[in-house]
Amino acid sequence: MSDEHAPTLRQLGPDRDWWLRDGGDHYRELAEWMREVAARCRLPNPQRELLDLARRYEHRADRLQRRARRLGVKP
Repeated sequence: MSDEHAPTLRQLGPDRDWWLRDGGDHYRELAEWMREVAARCRLPNPQRELLDLARRYEHRADRLQRRARRLGVKP
């Protein structure tokens, strides 16, 4: 594997800022999508797993948004 495509420190900064700024919204979108899939699911175990994963993604979104506020990342 070559270092040609390895990220540099300059490239990581904007990615980190994007993730802190928009990562919570992305997790919330995924959680909403999983709830929609779970609503169409007829099997109780997969439905429960999807709803649990959606709940965990909502918690992760909350943590990312709190972290962004604490670090002063602008929306």
